Amino acid sequence: MRKYLVLLVILCLLITMPGTLSAFAQQEPSAAGAAQPEATGLSLKQAVDLALVHSESVQKAVKEIDRTKDLREVSSEQIDYVPSQTSGNPQLEITWSKLLADDLIWRMSKKELTVEQDKVTLKACQKYWEIMTDIDKVNAAQDAVTKAQWDLRIGKASFVVGMISQPALLAIQAQASQADASLTAAKNELDNAYLSFNQLIGAAITERPNLTDTLNYVPLSVDNLDNEVGRIVSGSPSVWLAQESVTLQSYYKDMIMYKGEYTPYDARKIEVEQAELNAASAKKIMEEITLSLYYNIKTLEETQAALQESIKASEENLRICKLKFELGMVTSADVTAAQATLSDLKQKYIKTITQHAYLKLAFVKPWAHVSLSTSG
Repeated sequence: MRKYLVLLVILCLLITMPGTLSAFAQQEPSAAGAAQPEATGLSLKQAVDLALVHSESVQKAVKEIDRTKDLREVSSEQIDYVPSQTSGNPQLEITWSKLLADDLIWRMSKKELTVEQDKVTLKACQKYWEIMTDIDKVNAAQDAVTKAQWDLRIGKASFVVGMISQPALLAIQAQASQADASLTAAKNELDNAYLSFNQLIGAAITERPNLTDTLNYVPLSVDNLDNEVGRIVSGSPSVWLAQESVTLQSYYKDMIMYKGEYTPYDARKIEVEQAELNAASAKKIMEEITLSLYYNIKTLEETQAALQESIKASEENLRICKLKFELGMVTSADVTAAQATLSDLKQKYIKTITQHAYLKLAFVKPWAHVSLSTSG
């Protein structure tokens, strides 16, 4: 009898213990775990602009345009006129072929600048949204810690009155320790996200910019997938270069000595055919990448719809749980558990829509995504 009286007292203490939702589930942890300097508002567009200004790859691409332009001009000065044909004049063939090659390199350098700008833009958006995701991850981890603390209190009380064994209590303690470790890891990930973002935009490593833009979920709308993929692929710099290489080799086919030595006709013809195969391959690869991005987006949209339904159900469960708590039907631990479940679902939702937003940008300019993935 005494055992049950003790249990009743402990449960009463748990129910009346200060620590309603306002004290536990609504805690706002510091992103870095310490006092931070006053944050400065930063929109996504501002972040992209800063990233472009501070990008060394963009600066190098600009200089590369100037360099290749100078080389092209030097080659152009070696020819006073555009020859109607070059066959039979070795020196003219060599000079003319070099001009054609330098001209293509110069035009491609301008395409490369666009690629670098697209890549930096995509990366800036990715890092911006990564911080948003990690902030929600920290909040969800904090709610998980609060729930684990309540579970541990209940576990200790249950152990005192003999309702659970010591191994069961040790398992609860291990879960609480794991929750603490997950919160620490989430805070570290957020710190790393800020560090990476600050390096990208040229900010001090100690800054914690206040990201002012929110991310609204908008499904991808494509009227005609084949037409859209064709339009995107035709704008690909790699596809453009492959097609221009076909044109260049077509010019070389009529030049016997363009390499500085005799090249048989059949060999020159094969070089054109190889360039055509390369162009077809480049187009096919870009089509596959673009389609893959499209279907990944659609998969995320299905996931997002399911998460929204789960969040609605979890919000209703939390609302009912709060009402029951006010009536004394459940404990603060039950409310905290419901809050932790909702926070976890919301964190997954934020992660899903940030991935969705990134892939939508990548779908429009897949070459930036490929370049970013390769460099990453």
